[in-house]
Amino acid sequence: MRPPILLSLAAALAMASCAPPPADAPGSTSLGLLGTEPVAPLEKVSFTFPDTRGEPYDFRAETDERIALLYFGYTFCPDICSVQMATLAAALRDVPPEVHAAVTTVFVTVDPARDTPERLEAWLGAFDSAFVGLRPNGEALAEALAFYRFPPPESSGESEGYTMSHPALVYAFTPDNLGRALYGAETTKAAWAHDLALLAGRDWTGGKELPSAPGGDLMAQVGGIQVLDAVVPRPPTATTTAFYATLHNAGTEADTLLGISTPAAKGAMLHDMVLEGGVMRMTHLMGGIPLPPGATAHLEPGFRHGMLEGLVGLPEPGGTVIVVLRFARAGEIPVPARVVRYEDVGRR
Repeated sequence: MRPPILLSLAAALAMASCAPPPADAPGSTSLGLLGTEPVAPLEKVSFTFPDTRGEPYDFRAETDERIALLYFGYTFCPDICSVQMATLAAALRDVPPEVHAAVTTVFVTVDPARDTPERLEAWLGAFDSAFVGLRPNGEALAEALAFYRFPPPESSGESEGYTMSHPALVYAFTPDNLGRALYGAETTKAAWAHDLALLAGRDWTGGKELPSAPGGDLMAQVGGIQVLDAVVPRPPTATTTAFYATLHNAGTEADTLLGISTPAAKGAMLHDMVLEGGVMRMTHLMGGIPLPPGATAHLEPGFRHGMLEGLVGLPEPGGTVIVVLRFARAGEIPVPARVVRYEDVGRR
């Protein structure tokens, strides 16, 4: 049984009425990564878990001023964990030594009952002897996962061969202590090598940390429909803004996003950006957004997105607002969306 894959996040912000700038244009916020760059990077959380020697490992302190790759998984995982660690290890063998030396990979087990220190160390060492293994207790693990909008792990099956749910992605942090990209199980060795070289070759000394995101679970799920990284930028004066999020259908039945609504706006609808005669125009998505089984759809700047008109009582940045997504099968899903400043959205 494959653990559910929590895929990631929307792209960098551009004004909804304008075409997005090319990645290499002046003022562009994109790093040119092949991984998924979040709308608003999260700050690196500080947690301390025992390593395979039983010594306390402070994730933030130990990875300070480094490229830090964080993964939550377990050694008895049927396929995804091994594939991701093996692919990453192969990429690290291919990159220049100075790039490899700049990267710390931290693997946090969601199954400490079976992942003994000896097993975890041997399993990780089979991929790369430099990989760090950590073994938190259940309460501390759930707290760390919640910070990154992941639900707590759940076991499936009654025998010794039970499986565990876990977020099947790697979160990449840069030396300015911000999460810059996420990588799923589909990430290739070439993509890893490309992005690690870009991240390690950039000067991060001028970066600024963002304030911590508000607490609470900001991932919504009903049945197989998952809604992640929902964001509403707060305009300084205008009464219209956008809604961005990532939708993933982890179920076995097709569904369609039909519309959105929120108490923070008098009107809300789904829009698309269409290039006509060299001019970008917004059009109403009358047919909604289809989500076949296993599919991921992005509401993102410059493409499909939600439009909120006639804002009423939108919270200040740092707060949250409920946006209700209406699906053909899953019904209405209330989604807590982060309210952010325009200048903080898409900072890279």
